Amino acid sequence: MIAIVAFTAGVCFAAPTVTDVTAMQPYPWENKVYITYKIVGDIAANVESSEAPILKITAKDKTTGQIYAETFGSYLSGDTGVAAGVHKVVWDIGAQGVKINSGKVVFMVQYYNGYLVIDLSAGANASSYPVVYLVGAPAGGWTDDYKTNKLVLRRIPAGKFKMQNESNVTLTRSFYMGVFEVTQKQYQLVMGTNPSGFSGDLLPVDKVSYSMIRGSVAGAGWPSSSAVDSDSFLGKLRARTGLDFDLPTEAQWEYACRAGTTTTYYWGNSMDSNYAWIRDNSSKTTHMVGTKTPNAWGLYDMSGNVFEFCLDWYSKNLAYGTDPKGPSSGDEGDYSFRVLRGGHWNSPMNSSFCTSSGRAQSGTGGFRLVQTLSNE
Repeated sequence: MIAIVAFTAGVCFAAPTVTDVTAMQPYPWENKVYITYKIVGDIAANVESSEAPILKITAKDKTTGQIYAETFGSYLSGDTGVAAGVHKVVWDIGAQGVKINSGKVVFMVQYYNGYLVIDLSAGANASSYPVVYLVGAPAGGWTDDYKTNKLVLRRIPAGKFKMQNESNVTLTRSFYMGVFEVTQKQYQLVMGTNPSGFSGDLLPVDKVSYSMIRGSVAGAGWPSSSAVDSDSFLGKLRARTGLDFDLPTEAQWEYACRAGTTTTYYWGNSMDSNYAWIRDNSSKTTHMVGTKTPNAWGLYDMSGNVFEFCLDWYSKNLAYGTDPKGPSSGDEGDYSFRVLRGGHWNSPMNSSFCTSSGRAQSGTGGFRLVQTLSNE
């Protein structure tokens, strides 16, 4: 049978893959599905974690894409390991309490890892940066090392939401989103320079422009092109990791910020300074990333601290629908800007900029990274 496959573990330039997925329910029916697949590459060698990657299998309708059932390892028996080669598992759908006609569905096999970590410690002259994947946060939590010498992103599932509480948006691909705003130390390790107005390794980088992040030639081509200039932050990061990191689209940013909520802020309908550095509590400066309460998906400082760049041009007319990329140009002609989201350290208590739907435009700000998965 034809099957959809996806794989989320890998490292640097040669990520392991899952191929040749087949599934069957032999007669007489036992309320079990027998699934075979092949791993090409060594997952275990490429995942830095005290826990094994999580095997997830999803059964979807071939025509509509409706999910009939999924399991994160429960109700599975057989060879669920991570070694290269052919694996055979049995999914006990009867014990799970579901029914599946394997002739009408496709099966997606994934080894799920929650975090992607880039090791930047080799600095601006490095030829490559190691990339590893973690199932969960380290036992000691996200120490300062993950805000300076390393850079961590969290996997955000694909899904649907109402952007600005008005129009439906569907994001068809999962993506990794920076747990923290890019810090001054991280920026300096990649670029060898630090443009920030405030000073501190653990502070978010500020006073960066869109062209510094993506470049002013190829990097200015979004949405018609996702290319970046080789001498930009993203150009250097892509070359040293082999992964297509970028800024988030405006839709990705709001989806990740809301983390399933529909309220004004990702914690409720009124400002709570426990979640954000704003004018009332910042002492007119940025602060170390990750010191406020995160949202439900474990992302810090999505409100306050520094404005964050998105890919999209700023326009009064938002782009909705499926995987929106934003308008082809900005509203202000020669003075048009890219979208900034999330508010910053000098936003007043009642500022709309700090809400989950708040928008701004400016020539400089801060940013966090995204890596959109292409195999889902």
